[in-house]
Formats: sequence, structure tokens, C-alpha cells
Amino acid sequence: MVSNEQKDKPRKIALALGSGGARGYAHIGVIEEIEARGWEVVGVAGSSMGAVIGGLYVAGGMESYRDWVVGLGRRDVMRLVEPGMGGAGLLRASKVMSQVSKHLGDLNIEDARMPYTAIAVDLVSEREIWFTSGPMIEAMRGSIAIPSVFTPHVKDGMVLADGGLLNPVPVAPLANVHADAIIAVNLSGAPMTRPSAVPDNAGGLRMPRFRFPALPHVIEPAVHALVQSLDRSDDDAKSSVKPAPLDLSTFEIVDRSLHLMQDTVMRYRLAGYPPDVQVDIPLDACGTLDFHRAKELIALGRDRARATFDAWDEAPASSG
Repeated sequence: MVSNEQKDKPRKIALALGSGGARGYAHIGVIEEIEARGWEVVGVAGSSMGAVIGGLYVAGGMESYRDWVVGLGRRDVMRLVEPGMGGAGLLRASKVMSQVSKHLGDLNIEDARMPYTAIAVDLVSEREIWFTSGPMIEAMRGSIAIPSVFTPHVKDGMVLADGGLLNPVPVAPLANVHADAIIAVNLSGAPMTRPSAVPDNAGGLRMPRFRFPALPHVIEPAVHALVQSLDRSDDDAKSSVKPAPLDLSTFEIVDRSLHLMQDTVMRYRLAGYPPDVQVDIPLDACGTLDFHRAKELIALGRDRARATFDAWDEAPASSG
């Protein structure tokens, strides 16, 4: 809790920016609200999209990046998508990161204007990696590699994947930053609408359904035999079984599975390293790959931050 004395002066803020695909645009709105209040950001840690926005901010390139992404339409985003080769991921991130580097420059993390940490996961050693030095663009690239979606980034013998796998909202790296408060931005907040079995993807970027022609020849006979067995043994049970939703693509199943896992991991991590303030962005604000919706997501981040900070300001101050 912030003391009365701290409330009377500009606050020094350490930012933990969470993972969440296109919802990460909301980080921009949160940062804009922080700056509008005259608070000073003195350290940033980020996972996945949080690492990208956080890195651009500490490098001084967030404003130009913002101007670029708000002008992106659906077709512009699709032109940045490259099919992955070799089966390690559906998509490559080289074109995307090339565009990011235009706003970032050749900055090394240790030369940034404030402490910055990008979180990734090494799939070889199965451990969390904190990037606090070296080329910032490489740290970002390792942090954004959503498993099965973006190809992993290979560096120094490590196979790097999305930092959100083990640390979706990285508060711990900010422990040694001299700040009045730590603000965490969680991109997997409570949904705005009641979740349904089959997602409504109207207006979103839908991933193609990937078919594996060799599998039906192995699976279908076994399934057919099982169904016949069930029919003979229990007709009543058969009538009570409802079909599973068929409108879930391969990507949607992976995406939902990752969200479920990351939400559990996040709860444990934040219990051990609780932030002073947490801004929650609804999980259903957009699809993970809806990168053509920057303008509305930035505005959402600003609105959610404003409401959260207003409530924080109105809370009774501590005396310490």
C-alpha cells in the first residue's frame, strides 16, 4: 500500500506486463494512463507480448510502434504471417520481428534507460530464462514463441518458447527495482461475457484447420469398433451422450489449453510475489491473433487502468 507521503508526490512504478497475444496491445493503454498521471516507470519485466511492449517502451520506440499498429487491417496482419517450416510451429515470426526492430533499433538490454527483463522458457533445460542483457530483439523473439503456433527461437543451445508458460505475469524480476509500487497487468482477466463451448470468431482472424490425412486410417477403425461395442452393451448410455463441439480448430484447442495452464501458473506465482496493484484485461477482449484490433485494445487498456488506478487512489493509505 502507498503511504500518504507517497501519494503527495509522483510515484515510481515498476511494471510487470503479462502474456496474452494481441491483448498485449492493452499494455500500451496502461502505460499511457500511467504517464498521464505523472508517474514514473523505473523498471519493466514482461512475458511474450508484454516483453515486446515493455521493450519498446524502455527503448523509446513505443509511440512510433503504436502509430504503426493502429493502422493495421486484417490483410496487413495476414501479410506478416509466414507458414512455419519443419513442424516446430505453424507460423514464423521473422517478418513481425523485422517490423518491431524498426521501432526498437539495435539496443542492448543493458544500455536501456531503465532495468528490463524479458522472460522466456528453455525447452531443453525445462527452466525459466531471464534476459537482462544482450540484444533486446533476440530476448523478445524468444519470449513470444507460443508453443505450436510460433516456431521457437534457438539461441546458445537453448530452444526458447513463450515466457508465459512458466511466468505469465513476471513480478519476481522487479524485486530489486527501487519503486514505490509494482503494477501488474494480467491479460487473462475475467471474461466480459459468459464463455461458450464454441467460440464466436466473427470478425476475428481464424486459423486454418490443419488436417492430418494419415491419422484417420489408424483411428477411424478403432473408433468404429468402440462405438459398435457401446451400441451393443448400453443403448441408454448411447442416447445420453452429446456430441462434442466440432467447431474448434487445432489452434483454438491449443490456445484454450494454454490459457487454462497459464491461469493456474499465474495464480501460484502471484501468490508468492503479489503486486501492489493489478490491472485485469478480460480474456475474451479479443482472440490471441487479432492483431488488427490495436486501437480498441489500447483504449480498453487505458480504460481498465484508469478505473483500477482511481480505486487505488481512493483506498485508505498506509501510515508506513
